Amino acid sequence: MAAAAILPELAAQVVIPVAAAVGIAFAVLQWALVSKVKLTAEPRRGEAGGAAGGKSGPSDYLIEEEEGLNDHNVVSKCAEIQTAISEGATSFLFTEYKYVGLFMSIFAVLIFLFLGSVEGFSTKSQPCHYSKDKTCKPALANAIFSTIAFVLGAVTSLVSGFLGMKIATYANARTTLEARKGVGKAFITAFRSGAVMGFLLAASGLLVLYIAINLFGIYYGDDWEGLFEAITGYGLGGSSMALFGRVGGGIYTKAADVGADLVGKVERNIPEDDPRNPAQSFLPE
Repeated sequence: MAAAAILPELAAQVVIPVAAAVGIAFAVLQWALVSKVKLTAEPRRGEAGGAAGGKSGPSDYLIEEEEGLNDHNVVSKCAEIQTAISEGATSFLFTEYKYVGLFMSIFAVLIFLFLGSVEGFSTKSQPCHYSKDKTCKPALANAIFSTIAFVLGAVTSLVSGFLGMKIATYANARTTLEARKGVGKAFITAFRSGAVMGFLLAASGLLVLYIAINLFGIYYGDDWEGLFEAITGYGLGGSSMALFGRVGGGIYTKAADVGADLVGKVERNIPEDDPRNPAQSFLPE
């Protein structure tokens, strides 16, 4: 007995892209909220664009200045450090992606050769494995579409990784500045910046997969067996690139950890793995 579908096909065709669009919109909203935390000190009272001439008592800026929350040197230093971190992270990603791109190209060729050679690169329809009374698309077509799906998954993963790194470096200084106002403010900023990557990755992956399935379906038609085999390449491509990001990113962050340790020792005479060094990571080796 065939299992009953949770949603009719037409409803699924509407719900999936709408869900992806909502996820992307929510990620953009969270990014907009994080960007409200400025990396420049507020103008002094009486300066151009300030609150000169106001009669409503001390401004928020004056209160923050009294409490040391709007120190120009601290804010400018945070902006300077963030710029350096962002430039270093971007340089690392582009260097990593050169090697990842080479791997992706070679692996895509191997996928095509291995899958296509199963039936000798046949261009003739063949009996389906699970329904011998039906005919499925030729092996060559499955090899081509699997390779395309692999590249799509890999590109989606690479773009998501790049955006994730940019968002993380964009939010780190802002989280630091908000931490001066309390743990709650810092947590909200950090949580929102993490939500940007989380929702953007899930929504973009869902949207690209939805588009790929529908485009592939134009060729495959009722051949669901061939379509599902071809679309598995999408997951393989995404997970392969994520593996590179995991290994390469771990090496990069460990190098940053060692660098922070050395800076603490040289500039501030802080012992190794000392909690007073905020740039250290204290995870077990």
